[in-house]
Amino acid sequence: MKPIRQNVKFDKKLLDKDAHRIIKILNKSSFEAYLVGGCVRDLLLGLKPKDFDIVTDATPEQIHQLFKRSRIIGRRFRLVHVMFSNRKFLEVATFRAGQVKTAKNGVIIRDNRYGTMQEDVFRRDFGINALYYDVIHHQVIDYVSGLEDIKQRMIQMIGDPNVRFEQDPVRMIRAVRFKVKLNAKLSDEVEQAIHQNAALMKNVSSARLYEECIKLFHNDSSVEVFQQLEHFGLLKYLFANTQRTEFIDKALDNTSKRIRQGKSVTPAFIFAVFLWQDQNKRFEKIKQKRKSSYEAMSEACELSIKQQIRQTSLPKWLTKRVKEVWLMQSKLERKQTKKVKQILANPRFRMAYDFLLLRSKSINPELKKVAKFWTEAQK
Repeated sequence: MKPIRQNVKFDKKLLDKDAHRIIKILNKSSFEAYLVGGCVRDLLLGLKPKDFDIVTDATPEQIHQLFKRSRIIGRRFRLVHVMFSNRKFLEVATFRAGQVKTAKNGVIIRDNRYGTMQEDVFRRDFGINALYYDVIHHQVIDYVSGLEDIKQRMIQMIGDPNVRFEQDPVRMIRAVRFKVKLNAKLSDEVEQAIHQNAALMKNVSSARLYEECIKLFHNDSSVEVFQQLEHFGLLKYLFANTQRTEFIDKALDNTSKRIRQGKSVTPAFIFAVFLWQDQNKRFEKIKQKRKSSYEAMSEACELSIKQQIRQTSLPKWLTKRVKEVWLMQSKLERKQTKKVKQILANPRFRMAYDFLLLRSKSINPELKKVAKFWTEAQK
């Protein structure tokens, strides 16, 4: 099968210099190497890519030998991280072959058969993510009409959507994320398959879903992502005890604005917002047992977080911050003038204040005076 090769010369400023360097080193050692996936898609759409993934016919061991600062990772499919700093690494993968090992439920558990580019392309999920870019000859290589899909802004599955979602259910939430991010449409087959297979999300590890949640809600269209996850019946497999509220909408909108402005965001804030409703319900029940408000709140926090961890594995630093933000709400609400300086000095004050401010603008309008007090206290 011959691919379409389209000559495209991207602006050098949009290309990652380190990715270009990796490809040149692999080429010099007689290996094929290309940019692949999301970075090629974004470049074609005139967007600035965040990640640059590289694919090659070199094995992980051969890649590792060529780059001193690298490490082989992964069990299901082994690949290489080439390190450039403490914060930057680029992912280099070997072409995958068509055969995979699956569990009884259809999920891929082993994927370490290496192959050619033509085999590799049919292992990828959507046509828009299955384009390769030859940085030396400035060509986009297309085996699956991905160029046309990008032109039409259409998300189509490579292969049978039902089978591909069974192999990796995370592809369903990726489809939703791309739909929103790219202002695209899902093909009828993909849309129908998501509705039919949403329950397969139960087969995904909680650790993997935590990483996916960050991608879903740390973007400039997170409210729409939330709405689409609800529409397709996927949200409950990420947050079983979360229902959409004005508070959630405002928090997601605020997060998106911060991202557009280049400001920092933390997943702890999103999880604190999403689980607040559940924590409150637990608090009211526990309080009836004649425990102190602080004891009831602490217990409710622990139970709510423990329940969520069953779905999305949360790191300890995150659960600690979530609990601190929740527990600080009662302190802020009391407006204890003698403790203002002490509270302002708390490292979690700013996050707790933002949390309170959003509550006052949505589900708790009675807190507007309290929010104003803490706004003034910071001046």
